[in-house]
Amino acid sequence: MNLTKTLAKYFYKKYITTLLYSLLISTVFVFIIDTAELSRRISKAGDGDIILAIKLAFLKLPEMVFEIFPFIILFGSLAAFYNMAKSSELVIIRSSGISIWKILTPPILVVSIIGLFLILALQPFIAFTSAKFKELEARNLRGQLSLITLSENGLWLKEENLENNTYYIIHSLGMDKSNGNIENVIFFNYQENGNLLRRIDADNAKLSRGKWSLSNAWIKETEETVFYKNYSINTNLTIDQIQENFSPPETISFWALPNFITIAEEAGFASQRHKTKFFNLVVFPFFLVAMVLAAAPFSINYIRTSRTNILIFGGIVTGLAVYTLSSVSLAFGSSGAINPLLSAIITPIIAITGSITILLYTEES
Repeated sequence: MNLTKTLAKYFYKKYITTLLYSLLISTVFVFIIDTAELSRRISKAGDGDIILAIKLAFLKLPEMVFEIFPFIILFGSLAAFYNMAKSSELVIIRSSGISIWKILTPPILVVSIIGLFLILALQPFIAFTSAKFKELEARNLRGQLSLITLSENGLWLKEENLENNTYYIIHSLGMDKSNGNIENVIFFNYQENGNLLRRIDADNAKLSRGKWSLSNAWIKETEETVFYKNYSINTNLTIDQIQENFSPPETISFWALPNFITIAEEAGFASQRHKTKFFNLVVFPFFLVAMVLAAAPFSINYIRTSRTNILIFGGIVTGLAVYTLSSVSLAFGSSGAINPLLSAIITPIIAITGSITILLYTEES
């Protein structure tokens, strides 16, 4: 027997309302915790600017909500199913001949649409705010004076020198990470006000021991150009910093990730983290569906048992286990230990098949 239009509409409304409450509570909680933690870090850095802490917390909030969204779906689903079971609505619906799969259809459709909307429409905005947060955090909390980006035009580095109020803009088509070499490199040396002091063109630049060692360098200041067989420039950068800090996966739009991965590999950078992030975004709607199915056996079965606390606790523990498994598999994918696609799909597959098996068992018992 299928759900009537009126009953389906009621299910959609009740489930969406519960999810909105779960989202609101989670968002407020995350914002308060982040503001307190950022205030502590800012104070530790020697500046108790609460306005900066709030600004950073707002910029970080979209990414944090996106990260915990599977839990929002889990808690919302547990609450919605439990309330309907407790009020005997599910008893009446089940006794009318409607199967559990028909009852689960509205929640699954809702979270699938939400997941697609988050990935296709909101994730680019989340990536933008995440990039702004990391930029401000690096400058104000970690004292990082270098910015590293990668584009179709090659590798771009910006490093500030506070001692003489100047900074370098460095450009190269790529980098050999194994020995820290970049070829056909250009160093633009600017004053703090943006005036160009000099331009340095070199065939090769090697990064090691706190300096760039340039080979066959041409230095142009004003109208004069001077050639140096070997030339060095002090730097605070390291090879690992360049690899770790250029465009973190969470700061790149879903639509831009495939092209960025291609560019990174052509430039000689590892792209495992970015591939893993891309595949994780692709399967994200399925992960949300897995959370709905993981919540269903524990909350819907309230009508068959009086051990309510045990059921709810079991649902939360199961959701935590699914989330932990996902985090571990993604970590393996990012490190290159397993295939990035496999690391992204393995958790939804296990969670969905496991939940369906439990539901089938409870339906037959």
